[in-house]
Parts: sequence; structure tokens; C-alpha cells
Amino acid sequence: MLTNTERVGRTRVRVSSDPAGGRCRVRTVMTGSDPSAALVRPMVLHHDSRAARVSLVPEGALLLAGDAIEVDITVDAGARLDLVEPGGTVAFDMRGGQARWDVRVRLGREAVLTWAGEPFVVAAGAGVSRRLDLELAAGAWVAMRETVVLGRYGEQPGRLHQRTTVAVERSPVLVEELPLDAATAPGLLGGHRVLSSVLLLGRQLAPDPTATERYDLDAGGHLWRRLGIQAHETALPDAWVDALRAIS
Repeated sequence: MLTNTERVGRTRVRVSSDPAGGRCRVRTVMTGSDPSAALVRPMVLHHDSRAARVSLVPEGALLLAGDAIEVDITVDAGARLDLVEPGGTVAFDMRGGQARWDVRVRLGREAVLTWAGEPFVVAAGAGVSRRLDLELAAGAWVAMRETVVLGRYGEQPGRLHQRTTVAVERSPVLVEELPLDAATAPGLLGGHRVLSSVLLLGRQLAPDPTATERYDLDAGGHLWRRLGIQAHETALPDAWVDALRAIS
């Protein structure tokens, strides 16, 4: 919801396959509630008859107090979108203010999305609401990677309220809410400051009793999780490779 203090920056990306067999169609839109609104620019790196590759590039410093980023991704039936980020995002000290980062993803039948997210750092003094709403039609596939870092090196964590909702054919398969700050993080994360995740949906890997960081979802798919102190030590490169191979 727009408030008097928010500067809303909206980014929309939609990918559709070409029925005639030509290059897939990539439509991008950026709008802001006012000239000072922070924006994330979608830059098309490549597209062919099968897939598009798009980089989400921030314009200016993100996130500051009052920033409200809204990213809307649609991949139509049979199309594929590979999203990348050129670098991590830092939510800076907001001196009592707030910011939000909302992502909405819709995938059509047999659509494919990969999203190679970079670290999202919540600096001391930041207050961020972060939401992911992901909905898949039948036969759609997803591989997503994310890393949340609470505080820059030597800092106390900022405040992060993160909510994830994933549904397949409108039936929820994953709903998670994490309220993280200096008071709750020690109990929820066991003294760690970095939480890395890889999510795979639409594909089922073989059972692996040695995969202690992999959670097999009841409705199908997998979620890998790792906690740590430093982002580079907490990454899940093998899980990410497995997820990409599963939907390639």
C-alpha cells in the first residue's frame, strides 16, 4: 500500500514464446511514483526462440528509508526466463524509517524461471519488509537462489521481516515468515548472521540421506538451507548446480 512517505519504484518483466518459432518476446516496464523513486532496471542480455536472459540492475543506492521496490515477473506458458543480478543489495541505516522489497512471480504452464540472486544485506539501523509471492501453473519449473545477511561485517543486524508464499495451481506448497532482528536472530538462526537458500520446484531429485541441508517438500520439490557467519562460506554452489541441471 502506498503511503505519504513511500517512493514506489515498479519493475515489470514479461516473457512470451513466439507461436511462429521466432525469438521469444520480452516486455519490460519501469515506473516510479515520483522522480526520486528508486528503480530496478531490467536489461535484456540475450533472447532467442527458447529463452530470455535479463539482468536486474539497481539505479542508484538501494535501499534507503522510504524506498518501496515492486518487481513483477511473468513467464507465459512454454517460455523460459533466466534472471541474474550484477551485485548484492544493501539496506542502509534508515534512522527509524522503513523500506520494502516486494516480488510477485507468475509462471504459466510448462514455463521455466531461474533466478540467481545475490546477497541481500540488512545493515544496522535498517528496517525492511521483504516479500516473495510465487505462483506456478501445472508443469512449471523454478530454481531460485538467495542469501540474506544480517548486518555488515562487525555490525549488529538490522530489522528484516521476510515472508515467502509459494503455490502450485493455487495450492500452497511453502509458506514461511521470518521476523529477524537483533533480539530474534540469535534464537532463530543460532547465532549466525547469514542464511542461504536454494529452491527447486517442478522437478524431483532422487532421495539422498546424506543431504543434511536439503529439505524435501511434501508437495514436491526441494529447499536447501545453510547458516553461517560469512556469505562466501555459506553459499550453496553444489545445490545451485543440482537445481539448474534438474531443469536444463
